Amino acid sequence: MPTSPAPPAPAARPAEARPAEARPRRRGGPLRRARLAAARLYSRLLMHHPPTDWAAPRADGRYGPAAPADDRPLTLLMLGDSLAQSLGASRAEETLGARLALALGEHLDRPVDLRVLARVGATTTDVRRQVARSARLRPGIAVLIVGGNDVLLPLPVGRSARRFAHLVRALAEAGWQLVVVPCPDLGHAPGFRAPARWVGARRSRRLARLQSRAAERVGAVPAPSGGPEFRARAGELLGPDGVHPSPQGYAEHAARMVPGLVTAAGRPGRTDPVTA
Repeated sequence: MPTSPAPPAPAARPAEARPAEARPRRRGGPLRRARLAAARLYSRLLMHHPPTDWAAPRADGRYGPAAPADDRPLTLLMLGDSLAQSLGASRAEETLGARLALALGEHLDRPVDLRVLARVGATTTDVRRQVARSARLRPGIAVLIVGGNDVLLPLPVGRSARRFAHLVRALAEAGWQLVVVPCPDLGHAPGFRAPARWVGARRSRRLARLQSRAAERVGAVPAPSGGPEFRARAGELLGPDGVHPSPQGYAEHAARMVPGLVTAAGRPGRTDPVTA
Protein backbone atom coordinates (compact mmCIF):
# COMPACT_ATOMS: atom_id res chain seq x y z
CA MET A 1 0.00 0.00 0.00
CA PRO A 2 1.52 3.37 -0.98
CA THR A 3 2.82 5.46 1.90
CA SER A 4 3.66 8.67 0.07
CA PRO A 5 2.27 11.84 1.65
CA ALA A 6 -1.12 12.91 0.45
CA PRO A 7 -1.21 15.76 -2.09
CA PRO A 8 -2.79 19.08 -1.14
CA ALA A 9 -6.33 19.78 -2.18
CA PRO A 10 -6.45 20.46 -5.93
CA ALA A 11 -7.25 24.01 -6.92
CA ALA A 12 -10.54 24.26 -8.73
CA ARG A 13 -9.65 26.52 -11.61
CA PRO A 14 -12.40 27.39 -14.10
CA ALA A 15 -10.35 26.13 -17.06
CA GLU A 16 -9.57 22.80 -15.39
CA ALA A 17 -12.53 21.93 -13.20
CA ARG A 18 -16.05 23.03 -13.86
CA PRO A 19 -18.31 21.37 -11.30
CA ALA A 20 -21.99 21.61 -12.00
CA GLU A 21 -24.00 24.20 -10.15
CA ALA A 22 -25.49 22.97 -6.90
CA ARG A 23 -29.14 22.04 -7.09
CA PRO A 24 -31.68 22.81 -4.38
CA ARG A 25 -32.21 19.94 -1.97
CA ARG A 26 -35.41 18.00 -2.22
CA ARG A 27 -37.35 17.81 0.99
CA GLY A 28 -38.97 14.50 0.03
CA GLY A 29 -42.20 13.06 1.35
CA PRO A 30 -43.17 11.89 4.86
CA LEU A 31 -41.70 8.41 4.27
CA ARG A 32 -38.32 9.82 3.29
CA ARG A 33 -38.29 12.15 6.30
CA ALA A 34 -39.19 9.25 8.60
CA ARG A 35 -36.37 7.15 7.17
CA LEU A 36 -33.88 9.97 7.67
CA ALA A 37 -35.03 10.45 11.26
CA ALA A 38 -34.64 6.72 11.94
CA ALA A 39 -31.18 6.71 10.35
CA ARG A 40 -30.06 9.63 12.51
CA LEU A 41 -31.34 7.93 15.65
CA TYR A 42 -29.51 4.73 14.73
CA SER A 43 -26.31 6.67 14.06
CA ARG A 44 -26.48 8.15 17.56
CA LEU A 45 -26.59 4.62 18.96
CA LEU A 46 -23.52 3.60 16.94
CA MET A 47 -21.33 6.73 17.04
CA HIS A 48 -19.99 8.97 19.78
CA HIS A 49 -20.39 12.16 17.73
CA PRO A 50 -22.51 11.59 14.62
CA PRO A 51 -22.47 14.36 11.99
CA THR A 52 -24.92 17.19 12.40
CA ASP A 53 -24.99 17.73 8.63
CA TRP A 54 -25.25 14.65 6.41
CA ALA A 55 -24.91 16.56 3.13
CA ALA A 56 -21.90 16.17 0.83
CA PRO A 57 -20.77 18.76 -1.75
CA ARG A 58 -21.99 18.29 -5.31
CA ALA A 59 -18.91 17.73 -7.47
CA ASP A 60 -20.35 16.61 -10.83
CA GLY A 61 -18.74 18.35 -13.77
CA ARG A 62 -15.83 18.34 -16.21
CA TYR A 63 -12.25 18.20 -14.92
CA GLY A 64 -8.86 18.14 -16.59
CA PRO A 65 -6.30 20.32 -18.34
CA ALA A 66 -7.33 23.55 -19.99
CA ALA A 67 -5.91 22.54 -23.39
CA PRO A 68 -5.84 18.72 -23.46
CA ALA A 69 -3.91 16.83 -26.09
CA ASP A 70 -6.87 14.43 -26.36
CA ASP A 71 -10.19 16.28 -26.26
CA ARG A 72 -12.37 13.15 -25.98
CA PRO A 73 -14.06 13.19 -22.55
CA LEU A 74 -13.77 10.15 -20.30
CA THR A 75 -16.58 9.36 -17.87
CA LEU A 76 -15.64 8.78 -14.22
CA LEU A 77 -18.54 7.35 -12.21
CA MET A 78 -18.62 7.25 -8.39
CA LEU A 79 -20.92 4.59 -6.95
CA GLY A 80 -21.57 3.55 -3.37
CA ASP A 81 -22.03 5.17 0.01
CA SER A 82 -20.81 8.18 2.00
CA LEU A 83 -17.15 7.53 1.22
CA ALA A 84 -17.81 7.60 -2.52
CA GLN A 85 -19.96 10.73 -2.15
CA SER A 86 -17.38 12.27 0.24
CA LEU A 87 -19.30 13.09 3.40
CA GLY A 88 -16.92 15.23 5.44
CA ALA A 89 -15.60 17.32 2.55
CA SER A 90 -16.53 21.00 2.69
CA ARG A 91 -16.09 21.97 -0.97
CA ALA A 92 -16.45 20.19 -4.30
CA GLU A 93 -12.70 20.22 -4.97
CA GLU A 94 -12.09 18.39 -1.65
CA THR A 95 -14.24 15.40 -2.59
CA LEU A 96 -12.76 12.06 -3.55
CA GLY A 97 -14.42 12.16 -6.97
CA ALA A 98 -13.09 15.61 -7.84
CA ARG A 99 -9.56 14.71 -6.73
CA LEU A 100 -9.61 11.53 -8.79
CA ALA A 101 -11.10 13.25 -11.85
CA LEU A 102 -8.54 16.06 -11.78
CA ALA A 103 -5.58 13.71 -11.25
CA LEU A 104 -6.78 11.33 -13.96
CA GLY A 105 -7.40 14.14 -16.43
CA GLU A 106 -3.92 15.56 -15.87
CA HIS A 107 -2.30 12.13 -16.18
CA LEU A 108 -4.15 11.24 -19.40
CA ASP A 109 -4.13 14.83 -20.73
CA ARG A 110 -7.83 14.60 -21.57
CA PRO A 111 -11.08 15.88 -20.02
CA VAL A 112 -12.86 13.77 -17.42
CA ASP A 113 -16.62 14.02 -16.88
CA LEU A 114 -17.36 13.21 -13.23
CA ARG A 115 -20.76 11.81 -12.25
CA VAL A 116 -21.42 11.03 -8.59
CA LEU A 117 -24.39 8.71 -8.08
CA ALA A 118 -23.18 7.55 -4.66
CA ARG A 119 -25.37 8.48 -1.71
CA VAL A 120 -24.79 8.79 2.02
CA GLY A 121 -26.21 5.79 3.88
CA ALA A 122 -26.39 3.52 0.82
CA THR A 123 -26.20 -0.24 1.27
CA THR A 124 -25.30 -2.76 -1.44
CA THR A 125 -29.01 -3.12 -2.20
CA ASP A 126 -29.32 0.65 -2.72
CA VAL A 127 -26.45 0.67 -5.20
CA ARG A 128 -28.60 -1.35 -7.60
CA ARG A 129 -30.58 1.83 -8.26
CA GLN A 130 -27.35 3.74 -8.86
CA VAL A 131 -26.24 1.11 -11.37
CA ALA A 132 -29.61 1.36 -13.13
CA ARG A 133 -29.17 5.15 -13.44
CA SER A 134 -25.68 4.66 -14.87
CA ALA A 135 -27.22 3.04 -17.96
CA ARG A 136 -27.83 6.56 -19.30
CA LEU A 137 -24.10 7.35 -19.30
CA ARG A 138 -21.31 6.49 -21.70
CA PRO A 139 -19.26 3.73 -20.07
CA GLY A 140 -15.86 4.75 -18.82
CA ILE A 141 -14.35 4.12 -15.39
CA ALA A 142 -16.58 3.25 -12.42
CA VAL A 143 -15.36 3.45 -8.82
CA LEU A 144 -17.37 1.34 -6.36
CA ILE A 145 -17.12 1.76 -2.57
CA VAL A 146 -19.87 0.13 -0.49
CA GLY A 147 -20.35 -2.20 2.46
CA GLY A 148 -19.83 -0.12 5.59
CA ASN A 149 -23.56 0.35 6.12
CA ASP A 150 -24.29 -3.31 5.38
CA VAL A 151 -22.09 -4.55 8.22
CA LEU A 152 -23.67 -2.15 10.71
CA LEU A 153 -27.14 -3.54 10.02
CA PRO A 154 -28.44 -6.96 11.11
CA LEU A 155 -27.98 -8.35 7.60
CA PRO A 156 -26.16 -11.54 6.57
CA VAL A 157 -22.71 -10.64 5.22
CA GLY A 158 -22.93 -13.44 2.67
CA ARG A 159 -26.10 -11.96 1.18
CA SER A 160 -24.44 -8.54 0.85
CA ALA A 161 -21.49 -10.20 -0.88
CA ARG A 162 -23.77 -12.00 -3.35
CA ARG A 163 -25.54 -8.75 -4.20
CA PHE A 164 -22.17 -7.06 -4.62
CA ALA A 165 -21.14 -9.81 -7.06
CA HIS A 166 -24.27 -9.11 -9.13
CA LEU A 167 -23.41 -5.40 -9.18
CA VAL A 168 -19.84 -5.78 -10.41
CA ARG A 169 -20.91 -8.30 -13.04
CA ALA A 170 -23.64 -5.97 -14.34
CA LEU A 171 -21.22 -3.04 -14.54
CA ALA A 172 -18.57 -5.10 -16.31
CA GLU A 173 -21.11 -6.42 -18.81
CA ALA A 174 -22.27 -2.85 -19.48
CA GLY A 175 -18.74 -1.91 -20.55
CA TRP A 176 -17.44 -0.10 -17.46
CA GLN A 177 -13.82 -0.47 -16.36
CA LEU A 178 -14.20 -1.14 -12.65
CA VAL A 179 -12.08 0.08 -9.75
CA VAL A 180 -13.24 -1.52 -6.49
CA VAL A 181 -12.37 -0.34 -2.99
CA PRO A 182 -13.26 -3.18 -0.58
CA CYS A 183 -15.36 -2.46 2.49
CA PRO A 184 -13.23 -0.43 4.93
CA ASP A 185 -12.30 -1.95 8.27
CA LEU A 186 -14.61 -0.34 10.83
CA GLY A 187 -12.12 -1.17 13.56
CA HIS A 188 -9.99 1.75 12.29
CA ALA A 189 -12.74 4.30 13.02
CA PRO A 190 -12.49 5.48 16.65
CA GLY A 191 -15.75 7.41 16.30
CA PHE A 192 -17.78 4.21 16.64
CA ARG A 193 -18.84 3.10 20.08
CA ALA A 194 -16.93 0.03 21.27
CA PRO A 195 -19.59 -2.65 20.59
CA ALA A 196 -20.24 -1.38 17.06
CA ARG A 197 -16.50 -1.08 16.38
CA TRP A 198 -15.71 -4.61 17.58
CA VAL A 199 -18.55 -6.31 15.74
CA GLY A 200 -18.19 -4.09 12.68
CA ALA A 201 -14.47 -4.78 12.39
CA ARG A 202 -14.96 -8.54 12.14
CA ARG A 203 -17.90 -8.29 9.74
CA SER A 204 -16.27 -5.62 7.54
CA ARG A 205 -13.08 -7.66 7.13
CA ARG A 206 -15.09 -10.68 6.04
CA LEU A 207 -17.17 -8.65 3.59
CA ALA A 208 -14.02 -7.04 2.16
CA ARG A 209 -12.55 -10.49 1.43
CA LEU A 210 -15.73 -11.62 -0.32
CA GLN A 211 -15.94 -8.37 -2.31
CA SER A 212 -12.32 -8.71 -3.41
CA ARG A 213 -12.98 -12.22 -4.74
CA ALA A 214 -16.06 -11.05 -6.64
CA ALA A 215 -14.13 -8.11 -8.10
CA GLU A 216 -11.28 -10.38 -9.17
CA ARG A 217 -13.66 -12.70 -11.00
CA VAL A 218 -14.83 -9.88 -13.31
CA GLY A 219 -11.34 -8.42 -13.77
CA ALA A 220 -11.89 -5.27 -11.70
CA VAL A 221 -8.89 -3.24 -10.58
CA PRO A 222 -8.47 -3.35 -6.78
CA ALA A 223 -7.79 -0.14 -4.88
CA PRO A 224 -6.73 0.08 -1.22
CA SER A 225 -9.09 1.20 1.50
CA GLY A 226 -8.05 3.03 4.66
CA GLY A 227 -5.70 1.18 7.02
CA PRO A 228 -4.70 1.51 10.68
CA GLU A 229 -2.95 4.81 9.96
CA PHE A 230 -6.41 6.41 9.78
CA ARG A 231 -6.90 5.51 13.44
CA ALA A 232 -3.35 6.49 14.37
CA ARG A 233 -3.71 9.85 12.59
CA ALA A 234 -7.42 10.32 13.29
CA GLY A 235 -7.05 14.01 14.13
CA GLU A 236 -5.63 14.63 10.65
CA LEU A 237 -7.30 12.06 8.40
CA LEU A 238 -10.75 11.76 9.99
CA GLY A 239 -13.41 14.40 10.48
CA PRO A 240 -15.03 15.45 13.78
CA ASP A 241 -17.19 12.31 13.86
CA GLY A 242 -14.13 10.05 13.91
CA VAL A 243 -15.60 7.87 11.15
CA HIS A 244 -15.70 9.74 7.83
CA PRO A 245 -12.51 11.13 6.28
CA SER A 246 -11.55 14.76 6.58
CA PRO A 247 -10.57 16.67 3.42
CA GLN A 248 -6.98 15.55 4.08
CA GLY A 249 -8.25 12.00 4.51
CA TYR A 250 -9.89 12.09 1.09
CA ALA A 251 -6.61 13.39 -0.33
CA GLU A 252 -4.89 10.35 1.20
CA HIS A 253 -7.46 8.01 -0.32
CA ALA A 254 -7.10 9.67 -3.72
CA ALA A 255 -3.30 9.38 -3.68
CA ARG A 256 -3.62 5.63 -3.15
CA MET A 257 -6.36 5.13 -5.73
CA VAL A 258 -4.97 7.10 -8.68
CA PRO A 259 -2.61 4.29 -9.83
CA GLY A 260 -5.59 1.92 -10.01
CA LEU A 261 -7.58 4.39 -12.09
CA VAL A 262 -4.66 4.86 -14.46
CA THR A 263 -4.46 1.08 -14.84
CA ALA A 264 -8.20 0.88 -15.58
CA ALA A 265 -7.96 3.70 -18.12
CA GLY A 266 -5.24 1.82 -19.98
CA ARG A 267 -7.32 -1.32 -20.42
CA PRO A 268 -9.17 -1.97 -23.67
CA GLY A 269 -12.88 -1.34 -23.41
CA ARG A 270 -15.51 1.32 -23.84
CA THR A 271 -13.60 4.19 -22.24
CA ASP A 272 -14.02 6.39 -25.31
CA PRO A 273 -17.14 8.35 -26.32
CA VAL A 274 -19.73 6.48 -28.34
CA THR A 275 -20.03 7.94 -31.81
CA ALA A 276 -23.16 7.78 -33.91
